[in-house]
Amino acid sequence: MLKKILVATDGSKLASKAIETAVDLAKQNQAKLYILTVVPEAAYYEHYPMVFPYGPEVLKANEERAKVLLDEAKKQVAYDGNVETYYALGSAGKEIIDFSNDHDVDLIVLGNRGLGAFSRTLLGSVSNKVINHSQRSVLVVKDLEEEAQ
Repeated sequence: MLKKILVATDGSKLASKAIETAVDLAKQNQAKLYILTVVPEAAYYEHYPMVFPYGPEVLKANEERAKVLLDEAKKQVAYDGNVETYYALGSAGKEIIDFSNDHDVDLIVLGNRGLGAFSRTLLGSVSNKVINHSQRSVLVVKDLEEEAQ
């Protein structure tokens, strides 16, 4: 039985499907649902000053976006159970894994692709990192329509 479920979101269409899946599982198990989004740290931008010349401003904008994403995700959740939203600063894969360990979750739910190819190329696949480095069970939600093309 699942007691605690973590779903990660980046605001993408696939993350929305992951939230739907996590909500269904939470309802079936009467589980606590955590919704997490991760904001890159300012230190990340400092490593690439030519690409990101306005690190602190970008970080502040990303934090505001995280709050909006979490508000939108919570509105999407039709679940009367215990739902909590969080955002973390850092590398998405690492932060998802750390959060899952800190909160002793039973299952991590996430989409297999995020918002953009640029971030995947630069940072690597978040879902791949979580699958390969987490000690928790991971459910990866795929877009079957996109996979068929």
